[in-house]
Amino acid sequence: RQTTSNDGTISADNTGAAVLTQQKAFVSGAAATIVIPAGSIIHQIQGYINDAATSRAISLTVNGTTTSVGSLSTADLGVASATFTADAAVANLLANVGAYDCTVTLASESSSAGTLSVTYTARNSDGTITPYGSGLSNS
Repeated sequence: RQTTSNDGTISADNTGAAVLTQQKAFVSGAAATIVIPAGSIIHQIQGYINDAATSRAISLTVNGTTTSVGSLSTADLGVASATFTADAAVANLLANVGAYDCTVTLASESSSAGTLSVTYTARNSDGTITPYGSGLSNS
């Protein structure tokens, strides 16, 4: 990538991290899952509720270990944001899901439906970001 002077020199590295979102429909009586890449930071988990009930538990599974991280209220129609457990381990897991892909699970519940939405930034598996233009030179 060139500098703004457009003189052929390469810009300094920048992170250029992209925020991504995945969605998955959920229906009454069934869990919904979304897999996000290793090293990701989870920004938010939301539900677009079109058939209301009570709430569904949210868990993250990384390398065979499942951690309950909070819940999503499905009591009202519309957009609902997850309520996360106030715990350092949960905060650390949301900040970096770890060296393995992470499965986000919205648990089964008897009578709600809608769309699960997970927003995250994909990073290297160790949670770092490789700068845009890394390794390029003007020579």
